[in-house]
Amino acid sequence: MKNLVRILPLLLLAALFSPSLSAQDNRREVKVMEYYVNGQDTIFIDELPPAVIHPRQTMNKRDWVKYYKRVHNFSKAYPYALMISQIINETDSTIAAENFTRRQREKFLNRKKEELLKDFDPVFRKLTLKQGLMMIRLIDRECGMTPYYILKNYLGGATASFWQGVAKLFKGNLKQPYDRYGEDKDLEELVGYWQRGEFDSLYYMIFGKPRPEILVPERYR
Repeated sequence: MKNLVRILPLLLLAALFSPSLSAQDNRREVKVMEYYVNGQDTIFIDELPPAVIHPRQTMNKRDWVKYYKRVHNFSKAYPYALMISQIINETDSTIAAENFTRRQREKFLNRKKEELLKDFDPVFRKLTLKQGLMMIRLIDRECGMTPYYILKNYLGGATASFWQGVAKLFKGNLKQPYDRYGEDKDLEELVGYWQRGEFDSLYYMIFGKPRPEILVPERYR
């Protein structure tokens, strides 16, 4: 059953590159920031959620162990989520620039899907269960679509319901959107480290060695 869950990221890849729909047409709505003009100044208005601080010194030994594991799993999962997001964006840009006919678009997406499945199958199968489930959450963060939404709209409701049932066996939920201020705030904290260029230092401080290199298919090096 655990091996079955590790296949899920591959299924999401296959779905995202299905000719039936385009990923860029199905992302969650982007909020446009309000603004007003005061003379020559443009002043933007937004409501920020309250900052939440998690002091590390309050964690007990068990919490520290969980944190160490989360940092290590993140080091494996997030680079692939970023890679997949980049591939999707590049594919969408190519489709838009080339102005494909419907048949050309289907042929292009099918070829891309075959390449991805061939390249990433041996890679994703090396991920642990925790790393695979974490990567799915982070793909949602980067692509703006829940795994359940992807599966349902690209491969059908029956497929989505089946994989939702499998995910629940391992305390996962493919319907739950990525929540950077709630359920996924711990992951978002690590994303912040990554974006500020501080994650490698965090990893070295915890494990006393550099972050492990991930396996990148030759086509994407």
